[in-house]
Amino acid sequence: MTAEIDRKIAVILVADVVGYSKHMERDENATLKAYAECEKLLKTCLKKYKGSIFNTAGDSALAEFPSAVNAVECGVAFQNEIKKRNESDKTEVKLEFRIGINMGDVVKKEGNLFGDGVNIAARLEALAQPNGISISKSVYDLVVPKTKMTFNDLGVQKVKQNEFHAFDILLDPSQKRTLKTKSSSMLPIIGAVAAALVLVVGVFYFNKTEELTAKKRVISSKPLVFVTSIDSSRLSDDDKKYVEGITGNVISSLSKSKSIRLVPTKTAKNFEEKKVSSDELFERHGVKFLVSSSLQIVDSDARINIEISDLEKKQIIISSIKELKLKSIFSFQDQFGESILSEFLVNVLNQKGLYESYFSWREMPISTQQLIQYVNFRSEMGKFTEQGFVNASTILSEMKKWPGPSTPEDWLVQDTWLNFYGMMKKKIPINQDNLTKLKRELDKTIEIKPSPENYASRALLSFYTQMINCEEAFEDLNLAHKKAGNADSYGYASIVYGRCGNSKKAAENARNAFDLLPVDTNWRATTRLAFRLYEDNQIEEMYSLLEGVVDAIDIPVSIQALLAYDKLKNGDEQAAKYYFSKAKANRYSKNVLAQAIYSKDIRKDAIATLESFKY
Repeated sequence: MTAEIDRKIAVILVADVVGYSKHMERDENATLKAYAECEKLLKTCLKKYKGSIFNTAGDSALAEFPSAVNAVECGVAFQNEIKKRNESDKTEVKLEFRIGINMGDVVKKEGNLFGDGVNIAARLEALAQPNGISISKSVYDLVVPKTKMTFNDLGVQKVKQNEFHAFDILLDPSQKRTLKTKSSSMLPIIGAVAAALVLVVGVFYFNKTEELTAKKRVISSKPLVFVTSIDSSRLSDDDKKYVEGITGNVISSLSKSKSIRLVPTKTAKNFEEKKVSSDELFERHGVKFLVSSSLQIVDSDARINIEISDLEKKQIIISSIKELKLKSIFSFQDQFGESILSEFLVNVLNQKGLYESYFSWREMPISTQQLIQYVNFRSEMGKFTEQGFVNASTILSEMKKWPGPSTPEDWLVQDTWLNFYGMMKKKIPINQDNLTKLKRELDKTIEIKPSPENYASRALLSFYTQMINCEEAFEDLNLAHKKAGNADSYGYASIVYGRCGNSKKAAENARNAFDLLPVDTNWRATTRLAFRLYEDNQIEEMYSLLEGVVDAIDIPVSIQALLAYDKLKNGDEQAAKYYFSKAKANRYSKNVLAQAIYSKDIRKDAIATLESFKY
């Protein structure tokens, strides 16, 4: 016998933080603190206007009200409180909210509300402006005679399968706007949010412990890692003291790597309490890697079983056992955290291979801290900015203090790259003496180790400093890839071939570099490949490559500008406006494309086209 469905008419208010993920990327602790302050303001307003939250998770909230007037007055009061908070000089992180309010038919099940009434409230929230409130006609008709608020008629809007008549509440005259009715023009902006909200119909988030929400999966070049609580079931009551707070210690250790993101401790606990499945962790929360571990202790010996799963591929990629000695509790927990960090750096992010490629001369074993230091050195070098040069110089000075025997020649590769970096950033004069020194250093690196990356480095650096021409550079690249190269050598080759006008070889080598990187931090390899594909007129493949990247929170401004240019060339001004507005918000300047596009004709046209684009 079918259970009776519990239906009713309800007024639903949906609120969402604008750009929450970016705030978290900048300063997680400060954002969580700010979020807690805003949560307190919301709860105060809800209490005053008799609203109630019926489910929470993440940076959004969904609440039910007894009347439309109460819901609207609560929304206005909350936005006014947020405005006051943001205007204060004492406010460190200024959060903005969007609010949507609808009245409609809902289904009540297990304390949650579902149905079109909730769906349309979510669509209205996505339609709202930052610091704004959008309401449906059903709400508008009820509140107009009973309030003195000013409204702006947006007409009939269609988002996905939902079509509704919408109104803005004008908290400020500057919020007045005109939207096309039944238009898909807003879809590039709100489509991802709207589609994701369908997944959590009836779920309203306002939980400061959630960095990632079920309404939308955050995309980033840095994979999200979820560290589960350690399995201590085999430990005696006395030995369990070693695992108290150890999960937080592991998270702290992993946070030393700039190549990954971590699910915050409280969120992780929330996931475990709700027994969130692996599929849901990946599909709804964007978790890429799951780290689980167990501990056995016998006398003063400890055995750690570490298992790392790739939730996207649905397979265990690491299963290892490590033996540790029990000393003090804190010492043991530090060792435990370092062990898991080492597994990540060496076997997941594959950074040991790069390390050993450049430091095969080292007699002493690689330590986790040294590996992190080297990865950070490469990260600063990759920025190719003046500050990056300064930071890389400082890190290299510290690296040269590593324990164990070494000679100046052992650090020749790093010194050579730093000297080149300094010349390009005008920190070191580009004169004949320095160029001769650079050439001598490049030749010496190959004499010491004729590896793919050293041949490719000589080709790239010599070509960039105009010591050799394209054909001479190609000779070194042929030697570099006589057998097989690595991510560095193929990446350098793509630059040389691109600068020399061989777009097909440039794209081929960029693809090889991309395929060899397990994690593409900051989308560097992706960006390089996208531009090389575009220059080789492989447009369809470029869009296929960027399909999962364009909505990333750390998408490079150069990609946004490239897409804006391509859309303009193909007559799609609406999409061009979307991408270019994002590029401008990320501090776009013509130098971005000047550096990224190697083809002179395309570069000139792209810069001119975007400079004249009136959006």
